[in-house]
Amino acid sequence: MARVYHELIFHFVWTTKNREPMITSRVEQHLIPFIKAKCPKLGYRLNAVNCVKNHMHILITLSPSDLIADVAKNLKGASAHYINKELSLGDNLYWQRGYGVLSISKKDISRVTRYIREQKTHHQAGTLIDDLERYNAEG
Repeated sequence: MARVYHELIFHFVWTTKNREPMITSRVEQHLIPFIKAKCPKLGYRLNAVNCVKNHMHILITLSPSDLIADVAKNLKGASAHYINKELSLGDNLYWQRGYGVLSISKKDISRVTRYIREQKTHHQAGTLIDDLERYNAEG
């Protein structure tokens, strides 16, 4: 590809099937390292990743040739396959169809990264940012 200037930074959110609490601590301890390892293999630059029991947040920098729908499909499919088939933990992970995605500016990376890293605290305290928690058209 020709050299192209780009700042394509996206915040993804996707939920477990029926928003069931499938991301147990055992699943989480394998899921997050898997996402951290998978992103560079797919050519994505991971800025932040975290999850709570029923959804995951990922902040990622993409290239102009990356298709947003493929990013979600690749990471959701690969992570569920890894947890369910390769590890066989006994805890299953199924993702809901769809996802939420927002483009963010370079100046907001640190703010969104901090929000993602502090997911559990935000959920416990009720200090959620609605736009960053949106996973479908209804909210």
